[in-house]
Amino acid sequence: MSTKPSYLGAFLKHPTNRVSLLASVVVGIFASIPLGWAGLATVGVVALGTEILAALTIPSMPSFQASVDRKQHQQMRAQRRLQLLTEISNHGDTRALDTYQHMAERVHALYQTASDSRTTLSRADVDKLEDLTVDYLGLCAANLSLKQRKDNASEEVAAKRIASIQTQLQNQNLPDDEQRQLRAALNEYTEVVQRARRLAARRNALEATLIALPDKMEEVYQLVITSPYSSEMGGKLEESLSRLRIAEEVASEFDTPELSDFKPAKAGIPAGATFSNAGRQAARSVKS
Repeated sequence: MSTKPSYLGAFLKHPTNRVSLLASVVVGIFASIPLGWAGLATVGVVALGTEILAALTIPSMPSFQASVDRKQHQQMRAQRRLQLLTEISNHGDTRALDTYQHMAERVHALYQTASDSRTTLSRADVDKLEDLTVDYLGLCAANLSLKQRKDNASEEVAAKRIASIQTQLQNQNLPDDEQRQLRAALNEYTEVVQRARRLAARRNALEATLIALPDKMEEVYQLVITSPYSSEMGGKLEESLSRLRIAEEVASEFDTPELSDFKPAKAGIPAGATFSNAGRQAARSVKS
């Protein structure tokens, strides 16, 4: 989701650059009235030289690159939000959607506060919180996927198969080939049971995060609203935001081989993404 944008392409497509080119065309037309083709050619050469010089300079400027990166980040965030909302809606989790809506309303209010020149709250700070709302949707999608995995789990069946295989292995007259196959199957079923238990533990941690995350964000909102013009806003906000980085800790719980190999069909995660990738996406915005 973090492909590097083309800064040169962004410059060429920038509205200001397009307006400048259009203005050059207009100037060239007016210049051609008294001077003919010579006037048009002169304006064209000057415009082309200016365009080349700007194309060599502006795309490498840190401020321009930051602007392009920010715009791309916002577009990708909007796409991911829409995808996650669609997937969660398909699962019918209205509670998660209502919680997200409440968090989004808080972020909108904070954007309005940040627009006040008297406050030390910046739009960059609020952007982190908006990223967090999408991260919340990502964690909700992962939780729904784990729930689906649990509902479809066959731990009881695996336990019965384990008992059956252990009984068969007690037969001393089994051929070596059958013993090897039964022991291999026993190892597989044992891993199924262990994986189900690990998934249950990780799901408990994820559910705790989903409960705590909206409350912690509400704390940030109350902090800003009660003292929007405080000179210590930056330090207090950073301290509060650090508490919101619990998504990173939860994401690390999913960075395991058995979870990385499991690709849910309907989890609000891009096609081909793994649990590990989903976790990293859920933590990416709050890691800064």
